[in-house]
Amino acid sequence: MRIDQQREQLCWEGLDPSWSMVDRDWHGQSVAVPATFALAMDPTHLWFVAAREKRASISPYAAPCQFAEALWRYDVAELFIKDAHSDRYLEFNLAPNGAWWSAEFTSPRVKADNEDIPIVGVKTYAKISGDGCWQAAASIPLSFLESDFSFGQGSRINVTFIVDSPEQKFLSVAELRGAKPDFHQPHCFDVVELNA
Repeated sequence: MRIDQQREQLCWEGLDPSWSMVDRDWHGQSVAVPATFALAMDPTHLWFVAAREKRASISPYAAPCQFAEALWRYDVAELFIKDAHSDRYLEFNLAPNGAWWSAEFTSPRVKADNEDIPIVGVKTYAKISGDGCWQAAASIPLSFLESDFSFGQGSRINVTFIVDSPEQKFLSVAELRGAKPDFHQPHCFDVVELNA
């Protein structure tokens, strides 16, 4: 999966990423309104940007741009990053209003910590238009990703979406296996490609 490398510091205002689209659900069915995402890296942060041109169902307990649990029960974009040298991986959730959550796992669905501990230095942003179209972004410190997950060329990564809640549809960029949706398949994630 491509990550665009930028020499200059990125900022929310004026962010103009290279978009990719996800238009099929877990079962291969076409989604009427695709989800879009972008990944970019500046000298200090990995940027995860997600958008959709459809009104989203957002957790009533998720304050905009704040850490919040159980975002996956509503519409959400998710970023997964697998450690380059072990089975550890990060799950990072980004709601349409910029609310976010993250957890580290030692193996599929086995959390490293009992408590959810926010990543220090994460910043999130969001805008929702009058017709409900939304765009959200998160900047995650590279220092954390490199120290905790050996992040870089050759790491494995995936972007997923849960949309159209409460009748949820599950979208994944990487080809995952199984009759039922399960995003926790780190060995199936795509290899990171850093583009200058």
